[in-house]
Amino acid sequence: MSRPVRLIVCINRRLGVGQASCAGSGSLDLISKIEAIIAAENLEVPVIRRECLGRCETGPVMRIAPGGPFFTEIDAARLIDIVTQLKAFIESHNADQS
Repeated sequence: MSRPVRLIVCINRRLGVGQASCAGSGSLDLISKIEAIIAAENLEVPVIRRECLGRCETGPVMRIAPGGPFFTEIDAARLIDIVTQLKAFIESHNADQS
């Protein structure tokens, strides 16, 4: 049985001067925006908040799971493209399950 498609968003905030992090780069602000786009597209894809995806220096970071692409250095302008890729991933994932 396959795992359902989901979008993982890093919300890690590293403490310390000069420590890059996804939350410090704005990932928390992007969550409600991408959730709204996903809802508007009638996609049933949960947005999962995770503490770290291991790419702090290139945050904010998101990943389509299971096994999908990573997206780094995200800003609000890239969210539509991420949802477009999410829809394509869902179609491919569903085709693989048939």
